[in-house]
Amino acid sequence: MNANANAPRAYAYRAHARRSRARSQPADQAPGADGHLSPWADPASGALGWQALTASRAVALALAGRSGTVRCHDDGEWHARIPEPTLAATVIGADDRALWCRPAILPDSCALIVAFAPWTSAAVLQCSVTALPARGTLSVREVRMTTRMGRIVRYLVPEFDPS
Repeated sequence: MNANANAPRAYAYRAHARRSRARSQPADQAPGADGHLSPWADPASGALGWQALTASRAVALALAGRSGTVRCHDDGEWHARIPEPTLAATVIGADDRALWCRPAILPDSCALIVAFAPWTSAAVLQCSVTALPARGTLSVREVRMTTRMGRIVRYLVPEFDPS
């Protein structure tokens, strides 16, 4: 049996599993959310940045700007990679698992969800939840931990600092 004959089936299964996981997250049911924003690191250089997943091509292009990249997923969602580690944004709300923000690039046209579980809101927000909405800077912080087995694990944690 040819090993390449199984490749398309395996790829389709992974894509289906990724879409199923995305639908099962409770943050997806947030009212008025136009997409997701999450910390990202370039695999080749290790440079920190952001990635956005949205249904709108225009929003993805605006978020990526001149230095980012935009591509379309199989299910019609747009994926934008933003190579800057900090973004100007207004955080409009937060709970114990996610925050909702409006990027300064698109202040009136979209709200994005930034999931930060398993971290606490106190670790992510540098202000009180009662002080929201607040303008400030979303940045990516790198945390490295060593496991009991001696393996170093890298976590990318979002952080909001009001200005």
